[in-house]
Amino acid sequence: MNKDPTSVLLAHTLRENAHANAPNAPFVYFFDENEKSFRHLSFADFRDRSYAFAAALNDLGYTNNQREDKEDQEEKKKLSIRLGDSPELLIALTGAILSGTKVQSSKTEGEFLSAKSFGALVHSSFSGKAGEMVGAHEPIAVGPAGLKEKVVHWEVLMNAYGGYGGNGEEDASTTGGMSSSSENEAVFYFNSTEKGEGAETLFKYGERAAKAMELRREDVVMIGVPLLHAMGFGFGALGAMMAGARIMVPGTCDGVVDDSVKIDRAGNAKRALMSSISNSRSDSSGSVSEEAVTAMVSDMHIVKALREEDENRALLKNVRTGLVKVGGGANVGEHAPVDMLGVPFVTVGKMK
Repeated sequence: MNKDPTSVLLAHTLRENAHANAPNAPFVYFFDENEKSFRHLSFADFRDRSYAFAAALNDLGYTNNQREDKEDQEEKKKLSIRLGDSPELLIALTGAILSGTKVQSSKTEGEFLSAKSFGALVHSSFSGKAGEMVGAHEPIAVGPAGLKEKVVHWEVLMNAYGGYGGNGEEDASTTGGMSSSSENEAVFYFNSTEKGEGAETLFKYGERAAKAMELRREDVVMIGVPLLHAMGFGFGALGAMMAGARIMVPGTCDGVVDDSVKIDRAGNAKRALMSSISNSRSDSSGSVSEEAVTAMVSDMHIVKALREEDENRALLKNVRTGLVKVGGGANVGEHAPVDMLGVPFVTVGKMK
């Protein structure tokens, strides 16, 4: 296992969360396009798949930390990702921290295809274009793809490294020769080729989020903002993981393919809240079921869209807290809470 402190912290978090819950306890809820309903991935499955991906990144050479030509190497060793919000994306980002891999994402198709990287992770419908990128590896493709296509199939990769499922990080640390360099910290270049945020910074965001929302193990945190962003992955996903809470991902893995198609994040959030309400129920103590969304990580676009219809208030009946991105920066609570149909959302950033 990568011995960078952030990787060690994440390994401990994944292990403790898996051990603190029943073997098949849900961790990530996600929308299945084929079944048109929400499904889930357990804490243990998420841990094992994250380690499988981390080991694969190591074997493919993403984590080689040689010192010569370090600046040039850092540019070439990046994993470029163009994938919609999904459990696969969350697994990939988590595996990147575990292995110490640098991640690159881009706002547009053109920027993505022209970026220098070692390889790419994309939806299968975009794999043809990604295959033309300059890199050392064929793209890793999530979703249906023909066996003759020049891609590394996500499920094939997961199955190939699935042997780490027994005791997670201990197996991964002894198989595949993962780097032990303390300098091998993952860095995330979210929509930027130059400005990256280290895993340590993202963990600090997660700590602030968990504290601001007072997250508990029984919470379900819906992440309405992009996971390929510090707000989504740092404040949202890592914050939930550090609190031992569960995650609701309202998007789909093919959500980022065509630049001309605008993602309806407010619509996705509403769909997830509706599913949460329809599947939730209260027991005799007044507690809601494990599927009910109780916290949200959002932005002002989602807040304003949901506030347009007062009947959406009923969808938030189980939501008690949230974060909302209001501007640039990472300061938490600098402004008065934003009202989300009766629920106070703590602000992140500075309003203009």
